[in-house]
Amino acid sequence: MSYVQRLLSLFTGSARPITFAALSENPDPKLLPRLDQRKLDESALSPEQRAWRRDGVVILPKFLPDDVAAPYIARRRLLDRPGGWGSPVPYLQVPELKALCLWPPLMRMLEHLIGEAMLLHLTLTGWVSTERDWHQDDYLNPPHVNSWYAAVWMALDDIDPASGPFEYVPGSHRWPLLRGEKVRSFLTEEEISGREHGISHWPKLSERFVTPAVAAEIKRRGVTSREFIARKGDVLIWHGRLMHRGSIPTRPGLERCALIAHYSGINHRSDMPGRERDENGQAYAVFDIPLH
Repeated sequence: MSYVQRLLSLFTGSARPITFAALSENPDPKLLPRLDQRKLDESALSPEQRAWRRDGVVILPKFLPDDVAAPYIARRRLLDRPGGWGSPVPYLQVPELKALCLWPPLMRMLEHLIGEAMLLHLTLTGWVSTERDWHQDDYLNPPHVNSWYAAVWMALDDIDPASGPFEYVPGSHRWPLLRGEKVRSFLTEEEISGREHGISHWPKLSERFVTPAVAAEIKRRGVTSREFIARKGDVLIWHGRLMHRGSIPTRPGLERCALIAHYSGINHRSDMPGRERDENGQAYAVFDIPLH
């Protein structure tokens, strides 16, 4: 498809739709974590590791103790903003958030699944659904990350199904990987280079064709999704290639008390050289982004 045809596809709809196949590829298996290898002796795997291989998701009921979450919940309630902080890294200025995201038992579980110590580098602090439609996370990363990545959804209270719960397609982490380079090839240079508060615009702008491409792929494969209707303290960990979304609430504005945190394998983020460690030795990335 030529550049002109791509523009026609995006702005007039006169060309063929952009497909999931056009945006994705199968990464070199030699570069993937151990649990993502096609052939693996599963006899010695833990239940969590088996679930990770099978579903791309690990659900940990009542994993988060009240006393661990309470300091952050109290601090977050002082922020009269349903969408949370605008910064993608408020853990740099909010110690209660950093302590929760780097809680040692959680970090050990992440390492157990991914195969190396993890680096915290993104948090989403909204108490309403993100309403971000179907996508994988790993296409937002440089190509060398290759599934050395995981995200965590923490329920800070019981989640009302009407609030727009987390939704995912089990097993979709074995599908081809959306690639940022392929996605950006359908954007203009201005869309790719645009930034605000140090954050690129292209992931948001690309949703106009990424979302329908993924939705069509889900339909083509004939698979069904699941919702995570969590109780307070429940934790869900998901694979960087898992198809997921923040579903649209049936009662708009209904509070959904949750925290989302994203991590990468510490040896697979050469693009994040600024790092520090907390008092427990857990690593987090440092950026020059103010709290806003």
